[in-house]
Amino acid sequence: PTSHTPRLQLHAHTTHSHSAEIAQHAIPTRQYAHTRARAGPRATGLHEHVVAPPPPLGADAPAATPPARPVPLELHIQGFDLSHVPSRLLAMAKPCYYAIVNHADEKPAIVFVPSAKQAQLTAVDLLTYATADDAPKRFMHGAPEDVAPFLRQLKEGALAHVAAYGIGFLHEGLGAEEQAAVLALHAAGALQVLVVVHSMCWSLATPAHLVVLMDTQYYDGAEHRYADYAITDILQMIGRACRPLLDDTGKCVLLCHAAKKAFYRKFLYEPFPVESHLDHFLHDHLCAEVVTKTVENKQDAVDYLTWSFMYRRLTQNPNYYNLQGATHRHLSDHLSELVESTLADLEQARCVTIDDDVDVSPLNLGMIASYYYIQYTTVELFASSLQPTTKTKGLLEIIASAAEFDAVPVRHREDGVLQNLAAHCAQAIAEPRYNDPHTKVNVLLQCHFGRTDVGREMAADLAGILEKGIRLLQATVDVISSSGWLSPALSAMELSQMLVQGMWERDSALLQLPHFTPALAKACAAAGVEGVFDLMEMEDDER
Repeated sequence: PTSHTPRLQLHAHTTHSHSAEIAQHAIPTRQYAHTRARAGPRATGLHEHVVAPPPPLGADAPAATPPARPVPLELHIQGFDLSHVPSRLLAMAKPCYYAIVNHADEKPAIVFVPSAKQAQLTAVDLLTYATADDAPKRFMHGAPEDVAPFLRQLKEGALAHVAAYGIGFLHEGLGAEEQAAVLALHAAGALQVLVVVHSMCWSLATPAHLVVLMDTQYYDGAEHRYADYAITDILQMIGRACRPLLDDTGKCVLLCHAAKKAFYRKFLYEPFPVESHLDHFLHDHLCAEVVTKTVENKQDAVDYLTWSFMYRRLTQNPNYYNLQGATHRHLSDHLSELVESTLADLEQARCVTIDDDVDVSPLNLGMIASYYYIQYTTVELFASSLQPTTKTKGLLEIIASAAEFDAVPVRHREDGVLQNLAAHCAQAIAEPRYNDPHTKVNVLLQCHFGRTDVGREMAADLAGILEKGIRLLQATVDVISSSGWLSPALSAMELSQMLVQGMWERDSALLQLPHFTPALAKACAAAGVEGVFDLMEMEDDER
């Protein structure tokens, strides 16, 4: 805290029960509010009357090691001394095949790969090696008549071909019916091998006897480099090798760059502490709590943090949180500075107001951000960018620049595809950077309005963009209405309709109907039929 600001008091909370442990990012707001309501006179300063020490959530709270899992894990790590990632993946194909043959026997196996393209290539490679061993159907364990109905649901030729031999692959570009068919065949044991892109590890609920990780790096199109998998993703992938009551042990084969082998051996065999990232997202948390009146002053904000998992971790691993020590004075200084800086940022963004340098109350932008569950930086962008003369093109650029789209993936060589799509878009993008997620959002939204085919993978990205886009546009309308601007508010509502209907505002309303094409809509317009009601009033023969 600054010299003119009174030091905020730090109230420690402890419990006798492990059931009160707080999960990462989860703040027990109601419990805090209830405690605050029952609280009597507060102890001044940093009190030491602790009834029981906090539950040991430090080095004693590691990620599960191989022997501590529900099913013990047999882990094999193999390094490849090749820096060129495509060459390394090519070299991993045969070891992956032999790992399945030697460790899985006839039990289910899952192979995680970096990309959708690699998923298909790996499936074809596994079939090639099986054919070379004169056993092309060694991975198929189902009767042809039982498998045939599921194979007919597979529209992608490569997937249908390898699935007939007991190998399936999954990526975001596949349709929901195809994914369901592949997962059903693998769960039934008909398909022994399932090749899955690494980004689907959290949505995949299918367990296996063997898990193979083909490399631990993926291409980050936004930064034009290969990045390592998140440690939590690797743990989730390895965790798929767990079938209680079916296997005595699970097996995992990790194929990685030789330089990373020692790191993964240490990380996977030794306890790994779980840390909190609440301080990275504290602005949006505090904004919501100020709006709901849970936090009404800076002291409330500090007390709020003492109920968090992050508070328990501060004393256990102070270096991780940039603390100079673990005493109560260090904790008090750190939390006070964290609250001061966070609330100052929210005040600068016009989300909250601070009265007498202590009391905190919400402003209109903060209420909008909390109600629509958007980041405070996004609502600040809306307030600073929107003008009384903003048209649809400007609104589209502002929506595409929202922080909610920072994590939209840009895959390998996808920037060239986006450039080709942008060349046919109705609205030109000023100074486009096709490896930027926000440019990709702009291009995909215009393709959605023009009903342009963008491929299966980007179609899956577009579905997530549209889900967030509606919420962002509703927040935009509220921000504009707060300023009393009619014209941009109407434009925002039109853009919202365009998102829902998948068409430009100048297009024929008949395109909303199934089976209507632009040519058919043009013919109807020539006949004087411009809307749905005109179509309903036509005679049956004319229709």
